[in-house]
Amino acid sequence: MILLTIFLYILAMGMSIGYAFTRDKRLEIAALVSMILAVILQTGILLLFYRKTEMFPVFDVKYAVFMFAWALAVGAILVSLLFRGTTAIIGFSTPLILVLILVFIVVKGGTKELSPIFNTDIFPFHVVFSITSYGLFALSFISSIMYIFQETWLKHKRIIWITKWLPSLFILDDLAYKTLTIGLPFLTLGIITGALWSDSIYGTYWNWDPKETWSLIIWFAYVFILHGRISLGWRGKKFAWVSAACFLLVLFGFMGVNFLFKGYHNF
Repeated sequence: MILLTIFLYILAMGMSIGYAFTRDKRLEIAALVSMILAVILQTGILLLFYRKTEMFPVFDVKYAVFMFAWALAVGAILVSLLFRGTTAIIGFSTPLILVLILVFIVVKGGTKELSPIFNTDIFPFHVVFSITSYGLFALSFISSIMYIFQETWLKHKRIIWITKWLPSLFILDDLAYKTLTIGLPFLTLGIITGALWSDSIYGTYWNWDPKETWSLIIWFAYVFILHGRISLGWRGKKFAWVSAACFLLVLFGFMGVNFLFKGYHNF
């Protein structure tokens, strides 16, 4: 099942790139359909895990990574459907999705019993809000990278096939801003529900766990970016570079913290 999911994501990427070369609408539709089918299979894998273990499938890095890939894929599909002329997001998002799924396959875990401290009603909400924010920040990152490519090629008057495939600079700038703006409230809810969960287990809302601390750093970083956008007029290439750089903080906070620092977070 996982191999078929990988195949469908690779197919979606290939169809999307094929559309860039040929402008054949059938390839564009095929890329979107392949993406949707891959997400359905991913959803099935998560549901099977829950049915087998009766545990929410994000209690460790292994399944949290898989959920991250799922959230990014769902977001890419929604962007393609809601923003006209943005199906290139499929071609740009699938490499990151495939890397995340590869990490899911390689990393050990997913079979141990769930610690009692995670067996609370609020914990799933904490994880869902957090993973959703990561998926939205990933979309902002991808849109920013696309903007940088498009702006660079157009600036040097290199009108090639990829510049015709990518959305306009206005759409990419707007997409990077909107996904970031939506992602920040989800991260806020993730931090708040995490604090409530911590209080229910440890009797305190904040423990300065490395994951907690890094989540707060990420929150302040994205608040700073939005402040720059709204108050200082950061747009275009400047906003794209800052947004792309900030996503590196997300990646480190999501995975790097777990390997470098010890804490009660396993995801």
